[in-house]
Amino acid sequence: MALALSVTLAQAACVGTAAPVPASREPVRVTNNGQPFQMWEGAAARKAADAQCGAKGVRVSIYDRYDRATGAWVYPEGCA
Repeated sequence: MALALSVTLAQAACVGTAAPVPASREPVRVTNNGQPFQMWEGAAARKAADAQCGAKGVRVSIYDRYDRATGAWVYPEGCA
């Protein structure tokens, strides 16, 4: 009996649930109608990113950043 219970528990441990894998998302890069944003224009950049992404908007995260070389705000999580 103990052996059957051990085998049953071992088999149950082997059966896992599949964790959902997040879909890869392309980062969203926005500029001010082709002109560079300034670093302090984050709120305007967020509005532009939401407009570019459509109804669900852009996914914001702690990794959003300003790209000084291009003047674009980058949202690595992409559109929602």
